[in-house]
Amino acid sequence: MIVSDANASLLQAIGYYIFLYPIIMSVFWVIGGLYFWWRRELHGEEEKGNPPEPDLWPALTILVPCYNEAAVIDATCQSLYTLDYPDYHVIFIDDASSDETSEIIGSWLPKAPFFHLLRLEKNQGKALALNSALYRAVNEPITVVIDADTLIAPKSLKWLVKPFVYQPRLGAVTGNPMAFNRTNLLEKVQVAEFASIIGLIKRAQRVLGRVLTVSGCIAAYRTNVLKEVGGFSPRTATEDIDITWVLQRHFYEVWYAPQAVAFIQVPSTLRQYWKQRCRWARGGWHLLRTHKGIFSRWRWRRSWPVYIDFVLSHLWSFFFVLGTLLWIVSYLLFHYPIGFTPIPAWYGAIVSVACLTQFGAALVANHRYDSRLWQTFFWVPWYPIFFFVFGSLAILRTAPEGLFGNLERTGRWNSPTREKMTLNTTLNDPS
Repeated sequence: MIVSDANASLLQAIGYYIFLYPIIMSVFWVIGGLYFWWRRELHGEEEKGNPPEPDLWPALTILVPCYNEAAVIDATCQSLYTLDYPDYHVIFIDDASSDETSEIIGSWLPKAPFFHLLRLEKNQGKALALNSALYRAVNEPITVVIDADTLIAPKSLKWLVKPFVYQPRLGAVTGNPMAFNRTNLLEKVQVAEFASIIGLIKRAQRVLGRVLTVSGCIAAYRTNVLKEVGGFSPRTATEDIDITWVLQRHFYEVWYAPQAVAFIQVPSTLRQYWKQRCRWARGGWHLLRTHKGIFSRWRWRRSWPVYIDFVLSHLWSFFFVLGTLLWIVSYLLFHYPIGFTPIPAWYGAIVSVACLTQFGAALVANHRYDSRLWQTFFWVPWYPIFFFVFGSLAILRTAPEGLFGNLERTGRWNSPTREKMTLNTTLNDPS
């Protein structure tokens, strides 16, 4: 196969981009994440594991949107019943479930007077279900949103709420999700991912000044601000990403509280994992579509680096997949592989070292919150396979729909298949 010098140079440049981009970003996440940990987590009351006590803790409401959550909702109720917070209410929004979700929640109502059930007759999707409760039943200063399979550590509410007491321009605080199911390889890989990618990236982004997204499974909002910006949008597959950018475009701060730990159930099969990543990828495309206007005004410049990095990561996914296909075709047809090679070589070792270094930084930052995190260190070299390959394929798979599809009611949801969850399956409270 004859390749012109110009094309060969282009292929070489693409190969360097595929190799160097994750390495450079890994260095940035490690430095930024450790700096955040050193400044915000290592000293003072944070080091002791206890949030400073304000004169008065503001009242709050926890919203729990549910759709066919019978396998997990009892454990969630049990977790919410014993939280260490002086004044909170819980509203479960049953979005027209067809299983026993409402009945299980209803069995808790007599012994938990601060539990409330809002049952919707027609499935509306997570965003509209949340808005139904937000505008009809929430009057407390702080609104916390969690997923139906989220188990909150007892002190997490205080860690979420504490920043609102001292920062008037704060719109949201996101917590620190951790996977509690870590039996098979896929689950262990996601433990590493949540710690060394999601947790470390959020720390580094806070140093930068803008967060890509709150965690939809645990986040707190100032209620009047949430209502001011119109609540959650149904015009996206990921309402948590969208509300983060809406708040920041209205010049409200979004912070990350790693001490606010929540245990979540991660996908345990490749099919569930693929469906989740496709939904996340669609939400990413929707972000690029609906918030591209940030470049029209100089006052939104602090969001530019995060948006540009998001674009570069999507571009990297295209190059990664197309470069791999080009390598396979050239190898099979011409026995002369050109461009990027997906088979690990010396650069594969460098990527593995970068992954181990990034996870090592995550261990330093997260060991207090998850004492078992070190047990997944062996599985770290495997996570680029899942994160890079599945993430890139999901981005390509959802590109046409995400870029050009109708955004109306894209927030309609179907809960993933849940494993039976009990409270004693979770990790110990790290607080």
